[in-house]
Amino acid sequence: MDMNTIRLQVHEMNPDELFYQEYYELKKEEKPIEPLIQRYGMNEILRRHLIVPEIKETIPPQYEDAFFFELTDANSIIVQKHNRYSPTLFHKHTFFEILYVYDGNCKQKLEQKDYNLSTGDLCIIPPGIRHSITVNDESIVINVLIRKDTLHSIFHSFLNVPNILSSFFLNNIYAKQKNDYIIFHSGNDYEIRRAFLYMLLESINKEKCYYQIISNTLMLVFGLLIRSHEHTIEMPMLSSQAEQQCFHLLSFIQKNSSTITLNDIAKYFHYTPEYTSKLIKQITGMTLTDILLQIRMEKAQDYLVNTNLSIATICEEIGYESPEYFVRLFKKHTGESPSAYRKRRASQMSAEDILK
Repeated sequence: MDMNTIRLQVHEMNPDELFYQEYYELKKEEKPIEPLIQRYGMNEILRRHLIVPEIKETIPPQYEDAFFFELTDANSIIVQKHNRYSPTLFHKHTFFEILYVYDGNCKQKLEQKDYNLSTGDLCIIPPGIRHSITVNDESIVINVLIRKDTLHSIFHSFLNVPNILSSFFLNNIYAKQKNDYIIFHSGNDYEIRRAFLYMLLESINKEKCYYQIISNTLMLVFGLLIRSHEHTIEMPMLSSQAEQQCFHLLSFIQKNSSTITLNDIAKYFHYTPEYTSKLIKQITGMTLTDILLQIRMEKAQDYLVNTNLSIATICEEIGYESPEYFVRLFKKHTGESPSAYRKRRASQMSAEDILK
């Protein structure tokens, strides 16, 4: 499939949408849904993860990573078209969700507030935020799902650049008090519109290096949003000095994770080391040591998969002096040594290439 083909096919009804459209019409006309359920069969409904509010087995209490992601696969981005006419279900999930209105309109409910989104609008919903989406017409919405625990390894270079979007991600990864959402209004921005369609195309075709292409295209989208549409942002306001302080603190730690110490942070923000330590714990629920370990291990995994750097060089890049100490930490954190991790991931990618 190529871009011209997908531009046409994205508007066609897929099998799941046909099921949901029939379900929607039955509910609208107040007719029984039992014949529809019997025709498809419960096994097929469960296999396809079709949502039927009247059948509790189809409604997960929370959308865990495993509902969408293959957990043995390191690929941690999913791009898909949102199924039109699917039931409006108030839910939350363990991953980041990006909702982009490619064409038309949709209704998004975030916690207790309704938002009407139209062509070019993009909303990012972090883990743990209750929301719903309604698309009961021919509008096209594209979803991008990103696993929280691999966000750093994919986009660590972007997160190191101070901007409102990187602050949003960092706050929702580490801070205990989350932002409910961030919305950009990109209008008819051709490059962003084409980028989302291109990511959907790559996700469907799954040709060689498709995952890396999707990751890089999404990075491009983030950059274009900050460059051209930062002035359109809607998000819960930084209502207090404490919240602004949280953004600045987390960004500073992320940017300097390979060399930073508690004294460095205290000096930069003009605090005492004791107050700085308590503040970090208060904001994140973690110690500085715990935060740095998580950031460094995620960066190490990225280096192991995407570069040919030696273990010793990676150790130095992420902020450790002793390769032996780094290997012990990495094994404790991931369950395998850096060499074993690199070998396993290389084998996985080779196997994917062979299957293609």
